[in-house]
Amino acid sequence: MKSPKLFPVILTLVLVAGCTKLPASEETGLGPGEYEGIAASQEIKKENLSLKEELEKTKKELEELEKEYLNLVKSNESIISKLQETETKLDIIETADMPEFKVEDTDLNSILSYLEESSSLIDKSTRGIDIISSGGRVIFRTLGYGNVFSQIFIWEEGDKEPTLIEGASFDKDISYEWLDKYLLIKSGGKCKVLDPEGKKITTSFDEPRKMQLIKDTGTVLLIDKDNKFVLYDFINEGKRQIILDNDKYTDFYLNGEYVLFTGAYTENDVKYEIRASFDLDKMMKIYDIQRTGEASGENSDNPAETEDNL
Repeated sequence: MKSPKLFPVILTLVLVAGCTKLPASEETGLGPGEYEGIAASQEIKKENLSLKEELEKTKKELEELEKEYLNLVKSNESIISKLQETETKLDIIETADMPEFKVEDTDLNSILSYLEESSSLIDKSTRGIDIISSGGRVIFRTLGYGNVFSQIFIWEEGDKEPTLIEGASFDKDISYEWLDKYLLIKSGGKCKVLDPEGKKITTSFDEPRKMQLIKDTGTVLLIDKDNKFVLYDFINEGKRQIILDNDKYTDFYLNGEYVLFTGAYTENDVKYEIRASFDLDKMMKIYDIQRTGEASGENSDNPAETEDNL
């Protein structure tokens, strides 16, 4: 019988088939399982590169958004500042009391622009802002506010708001002129002297018939309402009268070298003109007039008295 002989042969084939292992690839040198792992790793790398590119793109988008945000914040701050300034300008128009001024940009040009814009919003027939000086610091006055018609302020560069000068309140009609670094303000028959550096009124006196500053000093030579010639120290409020015949001498001329007093009188129906010249340096020494920056010293030529003859 042939059947029993087939069994060993079939068993051998099954055993050989169960132990068979596929050879490594000649191209890659890898078996099937190893190749699949490498292929999966490359896919992961590609995916990682793609994710990295997306991350870089997202970072750039975030940076752009951050820039836009910062620009918006800056723009909003500027808008808020402008709104605040506009509100103060509206307050200036509406208020019946003394207005308040305030800016964020404190350079000289910004201060001047702010005041000029504020003034342009106001009806100048009743109210306004008059800029007196803008050299180094801004000196200006308001018109038509509070209990007085005019109030002087000083606004220093770097300050967000100006300083209201005490005692510098006037009626509508005033005039002013510079006495060296001091501002002489005339109003209602009175004179006030403003010290811009000290931000204060140094003195107040009746408006004279004529007045002239002795150069480089804080003293003026004036003719008062009684026709007296007076040397007035407007910083220390000291007065010295120059004794002349007031019925004859009625005017003076002052320059850097001398003072010339002039006048006229009539005698026996004859009119005479008279003149008296006085050396300026000698007069300053006699009346102890100090130039700006000099210390006051004793004067041996003239005792401490208030009236002297030429």
